[in-house]
Amino acid sequence: MADEDKVLLLDNQKSKKKSNGNIFKKGVIIVLSLVFILAIAHIITVKISDTNDNTYSITESKNETNVDLPFGFVFVDENADHGPITIDREKDDGTKLNIYDFIHPEDLSFYYNQEEFDALEEVITYNKTNYFCEYDEDSPPEAYKGYEIECPVHYTIKIDYAFYGRHAHDTKHCRKNNRGEKVEKEHLRVKKECGNEPIDTVKEFCEGKVYCTLIPGSYYFKDSCEDIYKYLQVDYHCEKDKELKKENISVVMFSNKITPNGAYENAISSFYQYSKIHGYNFEFYHTRYDTERQIFYMKFNSIIEKIILGLKEKTYGWIFWVDSDVILTNPNIRLESFLPNDKMNKIHFIASDDSNGLNAGVFFIRVHPWSLNLLMRAMAYSYNNKGKTLDFADQSSLNNVLTETKDDDDHYVIVPQTWFNSYFGVETHGDFLLHLAGIVGKDEESKLLREEIIEDETWYGKTSEEMRNEVLKYYSLPKKKQHKIKFEGDD
Repeated sequence: MADEDKVLLLDNQKSKKKSNGNIFKKGVIIVLSLVFILAIAHIITVKISDTNDNTYSITESKNETNVDLPFGFVFVDENADHGPITIDREKDDGTKLNIYDFIHPEDLSFYYNQEEFDALEEVITYNKTNYFCEYDEDSPPEAYKGYEIECPVHYTIKIDYAFYGRHAHDTKHCRKNNRGEKVEKEHLRVKKECGNEPIDTVKEFCEGKVYCTLIPGSYYFKDSCEDIYKYLQVDYHCEKDKELKKENISVVMFSNKITPNGAYENAISSFYQYSKIHGYNFEFYHTRYDTERQIFYMKFNSIIEKIILGLKEKTYGWIFWVDSDVILTNPNIRLESFLPNDKMNKIHFIASDDSNGLNAGVFFIRVHPWSLNLLMRAMAYSYNNKGKTLDFADQSSLNNVLTETKDDDDHYVIVPQTWFNSYFGVETHGDFLLHLAGIVGKDEESKLLREEIIEDETWYGKTSEEMRNEVLKYYSLPKKKQHKIKFEGDD
């Protein structure tokens, strides 16, 4: 039997089959049946030692189910409804941080300014009509960047009119194709209206969004004018949000192996509390259902699940992914502090770099179709590049998908590592978190730092407003002065 301090392997709960006792059986049969059932239940929950890595597995949590808590976790204090959580209350060593003890009240008007919002006009109209020239069908729509329409922050798109085709006698618009070549006149001239009004399709793509991308062509729109070079005409206005919307953010983590009192358990406990304090959704994934890939790819699987759910239910707009080998050092810094400024509506991915390039251990990703497609491309990268050696598996795949062309440059930003991905040796008091990547003895280092945080409040003294000012200053820099990542080659 394994030592109770060994690693816990979390897996999906499996349903129990309940046996109905036969009340007509003899007493001795009943007793033997009960003994057998208890023995089976004990086998299911017993911790079975693995001689190679000292892990043990269970098929269901030994803790009572609480839908509000991560799978397998309970509050350290059995009478509490908030505070530190653990996978084994009996073996908890009492060193977990109670994040509630480190929170300083702060005025958030620096980010959510109601007065500025109230002063905004209700509707923004545009006098200019948009004519978007059709794309050739010799390439799939994914090959094209598309045309964009957008609204300022706190506004969303409202479609007024859409037309796909060519108006009668209109030889003025879209006289060149998407390659910049002149279109022959016979493909421009129509004596009567030729086209249709696909307003429902355009609304599906754009309405209610801050910005959207349109790709005119028969991929998405009905071709009513064969042999005529067409355009998509769109008129729209921007409507102000009904109220000042708060950022809906989901914190997502994954771990299928957790040591009681270890770094992973403590990180999950801290970020669970942090999410509850600041009103974020918290999602903990624990099942490694794709065993044909390295476990690192469960990161992408978990986030893809969450993005799809977010796109369908529209319950959150950003995902904050955080590896489990981290220490939350300053819970007073809110995640909103790191989000794009008002002019960065097209930025969907925020990550830091380190000496090896992109670091995908901690990052923000917007709930958006671009983000979904980015991660799907990263998941498939190794399959499409079987001859390429990748230094860091999922991380290198993501790096190369972002950098192999310029197509995605407008949608991501690389930020200083100290914002939310500090390493030992480069951290400063006040940093949001400390990442234990590459550290030997993570559990012990995590414990020592937690003790230090308790004794030294400068670790959590920096405010969200201070962090936000630093972030906005960086975002205002020209792109060439910001951090960069580059394609990871074979050398």
